[in-house]
Amino acid sequence: MIKAAILDIDGGVLTYFRSAWQHLHKVLGTDDWASINREAYKAGLINYRDWALVDALLWMGVPRTWIEVPITLRRGALELLKFLKDNNVLIIAVSGGLSYTGIPPIRDYVNYFISNELIFNEDGSLISVKVNVENKDIVHELINELGLDWDYIMAVGDSDMDLPMLRRARYSIAYNPVNEEVANAARIVVNSDTLYPIIDIARAILTR
Repeated sequence: MIKAAILDIDGGVLTYFRSAWQHLHKVLGTDDWASINREAYKAGLINYRDWALVDALLWMGVPRTWIEVPITLRRGALELLKFLKDNNVLIIAVSGGLSYTGIPPIRDYVNYFISNELIFNEDGSLISVKVNVENKDIVHELINELGLDWDYIMAVGDSDMDLPMLRRARYSIAYNPVNEEVANAARIVVNSDTLYPIIDIARAILTR
């Protein structure tokens, strides 16, 4: 039985791109400058919060309409969200990326959407970012607050950032895992271009 499903958003799970940050840099033409910030973070010269702030500063003053552009969801994503919702499964969407990936239609289905939040002023131009997700331990805190048991949770992720929830959830699925450690942390490994196999797995669990 599944009472809640935790789904990674970007990184190649619900969306095709690996990083919401890099995707937006490509859209806005700031990727060259962003690469300097990434290297500084990887070298340990700045921490995650400082990196997020200086990265978002590259978009200072950009209109919301330029940032909240339509995104392409992976095939089967909406069907998966609808299937879970129709079966009264609580849906928690989590991302180390940015809030623009949660614009409809994802927000139309999920119960909780957790990501780093872009901040806009009254005229709709970007001024900063609020870091909510340095790592996905924040999901563990939410699970505790909701009084849920990890034995009744399905978690779907693909990267090192998803390891905590993949190790805790009874129904853990590594979807196109980026490395062997992620694959070994999950009970099920799925390699597919679509999310339809995840629907089949969820259906099998719910109908047992």
